Amino acid sequence: MAFDPVTAVVDLIKTGLDKFVPDKMDEKDKESLKQNMEMFAAKEARDENSQFRDFVLKYEGSAADYAKIPIVGPIMMLIRGLVRPGFTYGTFYFDYLFFTSLTEWPVEKAKLLATINLIVLLFWFGEKILVNTGLSEVLLKVFVKK
Repeated sequence: MAFDPVTAVVDLIKTGLDKFVPDKMDEKDKESLKQNMEMFAAKEARDENSQFRDFVLKYEGSAADYAKIPIVGPIMMLIRGLVRPGFTYGTFYFDYLFFTSLTEWPVEKAKLLATINLIVLLFWFGEKILVNTGLSEVLLKVFVKK
């Protein structure tokens, strides 16, 4: 599983507050402080001019970093470039099988295919959809509890 710096920072905030915030602070105030800090971390991760975002980008590296590695670098760039089209064409193939099949698919497989289609569509268009429609703010409110 890949390292997610934002989740790591949020977990660090939760742990730090639990250990270092005085016991004199009541639970309501402590929870409010924790949520405010989580919202700040999430906001900083999305802000293009944020120092935290710059750190994450430098930590994770870029495709240009792979080009510097002899032999393995170009192979990694090729694999990296084939992931999205590979999943997309694989999904097209399974969609073709589903829609042209003469027999009925089991419900579990149909649900799995619908989920895969959703993942591929979000993979291709997700950021644009979330940003342009304002869904990112709604999802942030839902998943980062107040």
